[in-house]
Amino acid sequence: MTGSLQRRLCVLLASSAAAFGVWKSVPGTQADRVAFTSVVRGFANPPLFVDGGGTHAAPWKLRTFSSESRPDPREAPVIVSLGDDLENFFQSNPPAPIDFAVIFSNFQRLGAKKAANAAVLAWENPDPIAFIAFEKSMEGFDSLVLAAPLSRGAVAEPIPPAFRRASVPFASIAGDGSDIPKVNRIPLPNVALGRNKPTAGFSVLESEESSTNLPLLARWEDRVVFAFPLLTMLQRLDLPVEGMEIRPGEVIRLSPQGPVVPIDRYGRLATPGRQLSAIAEISAEALINGGDDLFPKNAPDPVILRDDRTAAEPATRAFSRQLSTTIAAIASENGLAPSTAFPRLPQNWELGILGVVVLFLTALCGAGNFTRTVTFIVLAAFILIAQWIALGMASTWLPGPAMLAAVLGATLVSLVIGVKSTPPGTMESPQVPSGESRNSETLSEKS
Repeated sequence: MTGSLQRRLCVLLASSAAAFGVWKSVPGTQADRVAFTSVVRGFANPPLFVDGGGTHAAPWKLRTFSSESRPDPREAPVIVSLGDDLENFFQSNPPAPIDFAVIFSNFQRLGAKKAANAAVLAWENPDPIAFIAFEKSMEGFDSLVLAAPLSRGAVAEPIPPAFRRASVPFASIAGDGSDIPKVNRIPLPNVALGRNKPTAGFSVLESEESSTNLPLLARWEDRVVFAFPLLTMLQRLDLPVEGMEIRPGEVIRLSPQGPVVPIDRYGRLATPGRQLSAIAEISAEALINGGDDLFPKNAPDPVILRDDRTAAEPATRAFSRQLSTTIAAIASENGLAPSTAFPRLPQNWELGILGVVVLFLTALCGAGNFTRTVTFIVLAAFILIAQWIALGMASTWLPGPAMLAAVLGATLVSLVIGVKSTPPGTMESPQVPSGESRNSETLSEKS
């Protein structure tokens, strides 16, 4: 077998194997996602939110910020406001466990199957009988989400069961989660989080600086815990926390069907929405004598109890003011433009393109080293340009990584064969022009 034929055969096999291997295994992986994101940055301004799987069935999708997007008022919750109780409807102020038992019992009487409580439930020495009634009232809901502040201190505490039930392993995060805030305790004593049924999310992160962007994630030990508004959205849609896809600096996807919540690398909501009122705001006192139509029938779940007392902590009151806006923003994917899909070509087309590239690389092996190397470089540059043009102008994701793998495979094989074909320590003798050769022979005969 001649050296030229051997080189061609090796390049054909290597480039074919590299191209087909990448075409078969890389789509949908993190490497493919990085490649797509790198190319798409050439024509779309960040921040970018990449979605999809990069496959023929689930192509890559791109979403960007939109200044025209607004929270949908229909997604705002029903709020029950816990005020100062100026007319002394309840037993004490701040409300005692028996008062919350009355409130929750009226929630259930008025038809609320799902409820959420944004008020902090903490008492130093509650009445035992009243506390039992309070805990029993919490068990009457199909689902109940509670809230409590979190912080980071010198002495760590184990994760309470209610927070653990609404958490996911930190290892399940896709990407870099090192900037997510760390917490290790509830900064208040005697916080009541129910028995076996309720789940809990944080209201505020007291160890973090205040920000206009609400934090949605925090790390506690080897788990990720979530903000109260995010859990209420999972509760509304009957979605498990384990089904979320978390990508710090990009998005939280509550399920494969959405909604999608843009976040920064610290796990904070990246699109602060404009202030939005609740779909209905009802005082806690009105529950006692309220009729069956007190809660709007078309309102989304859950009904939320909010702490609006003037004596509440400033951070608690600020959190209460943001609740309706935050929940509506999460539900309506506020700030995000509609997604644009970038489908791949049909499989037979992609394989045909790869075949043409492989045959071209094989045919090129007969050229000299310099010509072959320069052509490989030009071909790689052409593939990158074609990938960018197809993505930006035709919204199509070409098999560029597979084509580049073919070029790389051909280049490496050509170099290896070129090195092996030249014995070490030898140099090719320069070719002498035929005219000079005849002259030298004539001179030697004369001499």
